Amino acid sequence: MRLHLFQDEKIINRTIFFFEKVYPGENKFVVVLPKNKIKCKYVNVDNTNVFVVHYNTEEFWRIIGQVNCYNEIIIHYLTDDMTLFLSKIDHPNIYWIEWGGDLYNHLLRYKGFQLYYDDNLVAKMRKPRWPVFLYKLLDKFNVFIKAQKRIKVLHKIKYFLPDSMYDEYSMIINAYPQFKHLIYKDFFYYPLHEILGDLSNSLTRGSKIIIGNSCSFTNNHIHVFNELKKIDVNNKIVVPLSYSGNQRYREFLINKGEELFGSRFEPVTEYMSLAEYNNLLLSANVFIYGNLRQEAVGNILIALYIGGSVFLDDNNPLLSFYKRLGLEIYPLSELTSQRINSKLSYDKIMQNRQILEKYYSNERLEKIIKQNF
Repeated sequence: MRLHLFQDEKIINRTIFFFEKVYPGENKFVVVLPKNKIKCKYVNVDNTNVFVVHYNTEEFWRIIGQVNCYNEIIIHYLTDDMTLFLSKIDHPNIYWIEWGGDLYNHLLRYKGFQLYYDDNLVAKMRKPRWPVFLYKLLDKFNVFIKAQKRIKVLHKIKYFLPDSMYDEYSMIINAYPQFKHLIYKDFFYYPLHEILGDLSNSLTRGSKIIIGNSCSFTNNHIHVFNELKKIDVNNKIVVPLSYSGNQRYREFLINKGEELFGSRFEPVTEYMSLAEYNNLLLSANVFIYGNLRQEAVGNILIALYIGGSVFLDDNNPLLSFYKRLGLEIYPLSELTSQRINSKLSYDKIMQNRQILEKYYSNERLEKIIKQNF
């Protein structure tokens, strides 16, 4: 039996599906909700081996039972709660499937990894409105505390599984040589045709520019705005702001976008249905992600598959990883009006599709689960 612990997120249903397909009836899935939530928004709980619970309650420990009865314990995203959970148990086969935030936001940031181009801007947007120096001091302290808690339990973890990208294994080992005991195993959350849905046979048909995938600070929107302002473009500029983030930052971005781009700026502030969002993606030709870390993977894969010209920040480790795979993808430093106004050739689109279909296929995911768990 395998014990899976994760949050209520959109990627979980397909994760449950594939583990159950490979190992039917041999998994227990535990959704750990934050204290302010009482039911799942995304995870389908109809499956008899899916349990929804708050961490460290009597019900949580009753559902978990004796940890030694499981062959494997699989942590999908190392949250604060999961860090506390690991501090209370011992098991020889603990897997950490890393999502990005759990590696970069604390462990790598503590070692100097940069998440934002403008730390002062992030500080100004926070609530309450503390002086910038005070927020930055408290933020630094918070990163230190959370990193230390994770460092204390990392020796209990046997397997480290980055989402798709081997590079993150070397990143954590270089930052923390004391954890060379971690064994790398492959995994990914994005079986291509599961995330494409109705877009499987579609190609971009518009000329809009889409920037980022959410209102999160890590999108580094202002840096991207400034890079776009340097070149001559007349395209509509769409910025999805309905997912995550805070209201002050959202309002700031809308004001800044209108100031820089006028009526060409189109913020998305309301949640869209899947069909509406797909139509938005198809209306674009250029997709720019200013993240300095691995993030927005699903959006990037879809943009590549439907024939978009995708730009990632030069420092984003995803960029070098995808280029090694052979994908036609560009660094933000190569953003030009010519690239923006010309579509990828049919051959390059097909090349991207072939690579993605091979690397992110259902068959490959099933094979990985059989080999690694």
